Amino acid sequence: MIRRLDLTLYDWPLALLTLGLNVAGLFVLASAAPNPRLWKLQLLFTGVAFVAAALLQLFRKATVYRWAYVAYGLSLLLLVAVLFFGREVNGARSWFVLGPFRLQPSELAKLALILALARFLHGRGLERWRDYLLPLALALPPVALTLVEPDLGGALVLSAIVFGIFFVRGLPWRHLAVAVLLAAVLVPTVVWPNLKPHQQERILVLLNPSSDPLGAGFQVIQSMIAIGSGGVAGKGYGQGTQAQLGFVPERHTDFIFSVLAEEMGLVGALAVLLGYAALLYRLGVMAVEVLHDGDRLVLAGVMSLLAFQLLVNVGVTLGVAPVTGITLPLMSYGGTSLLTTYLALGLAQLVYRDRYEPA
Repeated sequence: MIRRLDLTLYDWPLALLTLGLNVAGLFVLASAAPNPRLWKLQLLFTGVAFVAAALLQLFRKATVYRWAYVAYGLSLLLLVAVLFFGREVNGARSWFVLGPFRLQPSELAKLALILALARFLHGRGLERWRDYLLPLALALPPVALTLVEPDLGGALVLSAIVFGIFFVRGLPWRHLAVAVLLAAVLVPTVVWPNLKPHQQERILVLLNPSSDPLGAGFQVIQSMIAIGSGGVAGKGYGQGTQAQLGFVPERHTDFIFSVLAEEMGLVGALAVLLGYAALLYRLGVMAVEVLHDGDRLVLAGVMSLLAFQLLVNVGVTLGVAPVTGITLPLMSYGGTSLLTTYLALGLAQLVYRDRYEPA
């Protein structure tokens, strides 16, 4: 169960990129946070997340896989419990509130789903339609429970994880084409009518934010102004007028990239995006180098989790994606999100370290 660590087996570029992006996030958050207390809390969250990811390394890969279904079951229990005992925040009952701390079960469900799907699909193919029944039976409960909260962003991230794992496992193109056609039918007929009015507004306003500049379009408009006003070199650290004067809403969470672009400019924004690109590249290299299907699927799940969050979060700040409440990994304020990201990357390191051991 417990193992001695061989540090030479880890991917150190990935570790350094993780820490670098986290430090960059703390740097931007110190300017973006509307309350200095939030920065201190994020520093505490960083320490907790780092220790949790380090403690994870004490376990063997086989032990982690052995507990995959248990973790999955516990995550479902938490998702059910939060519907009854959680606190409603911004219209969604997604949080357990413990004094100054908040726990979001849907974040932990992302890790549990990655492990459960990787374990189940190890050694199994997706050649026939019936091969999808049990994997989808694993995927649908957390997605559905997250939608009930309602947390559309969390459900989309979980769906992206499922798609990424299926794709790497060998999703045939004909099946992908059918899935796209099915989505094209279900989205307007089933998904859209069941969205909350404010969720529909966020999608519609994407086409023309100025149609509701003081309502649904306010966040996107202010974000785009902040990014555009940053220019090439930025206005300077702590000098972003849109951010510092409070025009950019949720500037320490969903729109922290807007603060970065306004104060550090195009140069700073591109530097951070290159850091994320390098991190995703390392995960891709690790997925190629591992020997077992299950390990490759874990890495695919972690890569899908981070890539989707990055694309949507940055897309929202640029006005090319609807506001969904998806945070920027390693940079946005949030304890559960940061813990999940660190554990996901720690899990990636663990399966890579044990790549020569049987799955």
